[in-house]
Amino acid sequence: MAFRHTLLVAAVVAMLSASAHALELDPMVIPEINIGGRAIVTANYQDQELADGGSESDSELDIADSSLLFGFSKYLFSDQDYGFAAFGLKLPEDDSDLEDDIYVHEVHVGIGGPRYELKLGRSRLTNTLVQFPTLRDDDLLEFTHVLNGSSNAEAEEFQIFGGLVQGSWWFTPAVRLTGALTARTETDDHGDRESSSNFNGGSLTLAYEIPETIKFDRGVRFAGISVDYQDLDDMVLGHGEAARSLSSDDMTAIIAALTYNLSNDPERFWVLDGQAIYNDGAEVASLHSEIERARAESTTVALALRYFHRPYLQTRWQAAVALGWKDYRDFDDATAYTVVPTFVYRLGAGVDLLAQYQYRHNDTGLAAALGVDDEHRIAVGISFAFDYTLNESVGERGSILNLEHDTLDLGPVGGGH
Repeated sequence: MAFRHTLLVAAVVAMLSASAHALELDPMVIPEINIGGRAIVTANYQDQELADGGSESDSELDIADSSLLFGFSKYLFSDQDYGFAAFGLKLPEDDSDLEDDIYVHEVHVGIGGPRYELKLGRSRLTNTLVQFPTLRDDDLLEFTHVLNGSSNAEAEEFQIFGGLVQGSWWFTPAVRLTGALTARTETDDHGDRESSSNFNGGSLTLAYEIPETIKFDRGVRFAGISVDYQDLDDMVLGHGEAARSLSSDDMTAIIAALTYNLSNDPERFWVLDGQAIYNDGAEVASLHSEIERARAESTTVALALRYFHRPYLQTRWQAAVALGWKDYRDFDDATAYTVVPTFVYRLGAGVDLLAQYQYRHNDTGLAAALGVDDEHRIAVGISFAFDYTLNESVGERGSILNLEHDTLDLGPVGGGH
């Protein structure tokens, strides 16, 4: 009899459980899936004139910045709102301080709608505004980004990517306000990573970007101003009598940027990019290390002029020249400038032939810290980019490839999901 009662109770519980599950209607909604990536391979040659006399040169085959991205999105219960997620892998430079051969540079989720977007996770930091026409986004890194005052590593990834909670609101289709809490990577004095998740800064950006439909009209295509804040911990560099202490401090940088179309012809047009950064810095005794140069008070200006040849509205080639200037204000003769002409010839959709020359000069004070007076770099190669969408159903704000640096792209950094 007890056995029968047990079976009866079990049957009742099973029926009640089934009824409860039957009340939960969770339809299977297949997300839109975006797969994108870029393979870039260049043959590089570098020649340096050393500050103490003599010169050094080397050559290499460079596959850095090649990446693979996966994006997912679906509508929420409202067909005006959507959710999204992205996952990305990136190849760092061979001489990077990164411990791994592959760096996870994009892992974020978010929700959005016609006038708002909220993103959480690891992605591009809000420490630059305009995308400049160089082969890789670190070619002008010191001149275009607010550097990470918590990292003493030679790793561009710690300067460009980090954790963030970012919210954007569009007052109009062309005007947006973006605020972010940022978690820049923190390292020890040897450059070993200690944290990539602690909130240690924030930013606020007001930007104007004209709609896509009139982007070829003469005039302002993009304009923005941003305030970037970092909370810095103390650190001791070196040992013994040569030890230098970096105290806990904070620093604030102001970024202003503009992209201007100089012509009305969509088949042949000129574009001028400009960005200026003032960083009030923190107190440092020298410029010998990565973290000291990141914390030093500085003024930076970057300009680029580019010409697009687009017969039948298809880009065939772009010629550009970028200029960068940086002054470490608290140090004598601590100014640097660089000139970077670049040429991109499109062989097919997403397949480009690349060529770039870069010259950099350091004044005597900065050259003594870096050990280099003048530097020449030549890069020639090919890039292959692709973007494929499955189950296209969500109207995104941009292609997933907008998450990556693109030599041919105009205007603001970022914009994909």
